[in-house]
Parts: sequence; structure tokens; C-alpha cells
Amino acid sequence: METSWIDFIWSHLGRITLSDSVLMTVLVIPFVYIAERFWSARHVTKSHYTFGLLFFAVNAIVLGILAPTINYWTARGVQALGYGLIDLSALGVSGLGGALLALFVSTFVLDFFYYWFHRGLHANRFLWQTHLLHHSDENMNMLTAQRGHVFEGLLAPFFITFPMAVLFKLPAVEIAILSLLPQAYHFVSHANVRLSYGPLWWLIISPDYHRIHHSVEPRHRNKNFTNWFPIWDILFGTLYRPGRDERPVTGVEGVKIKGLWHAYALPVLGWRDLLSRKRRAQGDLSARQSP
Repeated sequence: METSWIDFIWSHLGRITLSDSVLMTVLVIPFVYIAERFWSARHVTKSHYTFGLLFFAVNAIVLGILAPTINYWTARGVQALGYGLIDLSALGVSGLGGALLALFVSTFVLDFFYYWFHRGLHANRFLWQTHLLHHSDENMNMLTAQRGHVFEGLLAPFFITFPMAVLFKLPAVEIAILSLLPQAYHFVSHANVRLSYGPLWWLIISPDYHRIHHSVEPRHRNKNFTNWFPIWDILFGTLYRPGRDERPVTGVEGVKIKGLWHAYALPVLGWRDLLSRKRRAQGDLSARQSP
């Protein structure tokens, strides 16, 4: 019996609703929200939370529709390149302990690739337009963690998934489950809470540490790129250790999201402005060179 389009759509929406990212978000957000209510770093309006939840819901559907295509071409690319050069399940520890060790090693190396991908997003004006939405949040909070443009999600496999898959052969079931832990931590690191980890700040990033990266202040620009481990900022010279009670205003000067459609159109609008400026600059250069 042929499946109707309505049945297909409902089935697909069901898979999106039960996906790891959605379930993880639903399970983690209530606890982080409570922390934000009691230990907030700055005031965040309810309307801002409303927009964050709306963007999350729509983005989950968009990514859910695109995910099969992304996964297919990522898998094809990894197969073409060859994969699993390092078997993390052969570290000599089995069971849950081995999975945790493999998770730590893989997350540590993943953070290295993410660090350079992240720096590239900031350094290149074209790529920056895909990352601008994430930084435009003037009321940084837990929902900022999933305030990423779909275009940035399309770029990530080329810079992160491919090299990770080529390098490492991961224990499938355990890693698939445990890998949700570092992803869930993104909600904590973006949380609007007063938390710095004191003398252990160098072990893993805190909300105070990552807020510096989202700061509007010039002295904080291009600092604290790492996603989990400050060691990469330390090694590559992008560390800024926040002072006590240093929790700056976040956002991007001159950029304010006016609604859902504006959020999705932001990279296209940015690319259009870049092209217009380039054309004007070429026109001015031609005018100066004319006799």
C-alpha cells in the first residue's frame, strides 16, 4: 500500500521530534532555565525566550528535512577518503570506562577542529555572515546555544565531521549515547548565569568564559574560540580570562534581529551588502584611474 504524503510528513515530523538534538534540548533546558532564573548574569526578557524557542522549533524542522541529504553526502565523502585510522575502542579499556575515555579523546580532538573552524568563521567576511546570527543575540542565554544558521550547519561537516571520521574509528553504540553529553553542555556554556569555575577555569569553559567571546567590547574581540577546552585558546594565543564579575553585554553592534524571516535571511543580506561594497569600490577605483 502506497504511503500518502500526509503520512510521510507526519512520520518525518515524528522522527524530528524524537531526534537526539530535540530530546536533549527538551531534557536539558528546564534545568538550565531554573539556574538562569536564580543566578542570572543579566536580565533577559520573556519575549526573548519566546523567540529563542520559536527559532529552535523551526530550525529543528529545517535541519530535520536537510539532515538526510547532509548525512548522505558526509558518509559518501568519508567513504571516499577512507576512515577510522585510529581505533579508539582499542585503548585498552572496555565497557563504559572505555567509552568514556574514547568520548573524552574524541571530544578533545573534535574541539581542536572546531576551534579552527570557528576562527575561520570570524576571520573570513563571507563565512562570518553564516555565523553572525549566533552572535547577534544581545541577550545571551541557554537558547543562544541552538541559535545557529542552517548555512553554518551545512559547512560544519567539511571542517569537522570529515577529519574526525577519517582519523577515528569510534565505538558505535556507547559513543552515540555518550556524545550527547558534550552537546548538552553547550546550553550550560551559553547560559545567562554567574559561573566561572574559579581556579579550575582552565579545565573546561564556563558561562563567564564563553560570554567574553560574545561580548560587544573591542578588547574581547576574537577571544575564547574553543567549544569545550580552554587549552586550545591558551596554545594559540586567543585566551582572555574574565576578571571577577566581568560579564559584558553581548551581541553585534548595529545588528538586531527583527523576526524569524530576518534571522534566516541574515547571511543573504550580508552577502548582498558585501557584493554591493565590492562593486562600489571597483567603481571608485575605475573612476580614479580614468584620464
